[in-house]
Amino acid sequence: MKRTTYISLMILFIANTLVAQNSNRIKVEGQARISEVPEEIIVSVDLTVKDSLYQECFSKAMESLKTLKHTFEKNGIDPKFIKSKAISVNEAYEWQQNKRIKSGYVANISLEVKDAFTQKFSDALLKSLNRADLNINYRLAFGFSEAQKEKLKAKAIELAVADAQQKAEIIANAAGVKLTGIANINYGADTPSFRPMDMMMDKEMTPAITRADNFSGVDLNPKEQVIISAIYMEWTFAE
Repeated sequence: MKRTTYISLMILFIANTLVAQNSNRIKVEGQARISEVPEEIIVSVDLTVKDSLYQECFSKAMESLKTLKHTFEKNGIDPKFIKSKAISVNEAYEWQQNKRIKSGYVANISLEVKDAFTQKFSDALLKSLNRADLNINYRLAFGFSEAQKEKLKAKAIELAVADAQQKAEIIANAAGVKLTGIANINYGADTPSFRPMDMMMDKEMTPAITRADNFSGVDLNPKEQVIISAIYMEWTFAE
């Protein structure tokens, strides 16, 4: 009977100790906020061609694509930076007297031109897109290069951990306890966002989507983007 009692008391003591240890936690969120100018300029180009016949529409689209790529290369843009994203030919319709009438075919070609931002590269882009003989629309954006992403991610994690450490120490000092170790680290839910940012025109928060023959007011200068990262940490403490 005594042995059973001792074992029961020991189990109860261990359980209470574990509960006390698990409850002695300080949970904090560390945050990092970094401002950086993106290194890359990204131009999404939409080329549209229409014709009454399918084969003619497709042929004209391929010829227009060839012409545009040749223009890029002629102006000093390396073809390896030009990627074809999608090519489609669909039936085109228009409304006539409240009726949907087939008018022919429309071909849509999507391209992406991406490289490190320089004034020379930007001038070559604008010069290439300024063709009145082609039906071109484009979107300008700035994004982080892969090297920038890796650098910023590492820096954001370091700063977020340092912020969490500082917060935990302040809380522990204020509460009169001592940090004894890290119990848990959680990272991934709020990872830094590296989505390319559409270029802003005249400081208005609207994407720069425009005709290729309209460049008035276009300011091809990347602005700083803010990267925010968070990390969640738990510390054990002793009184």
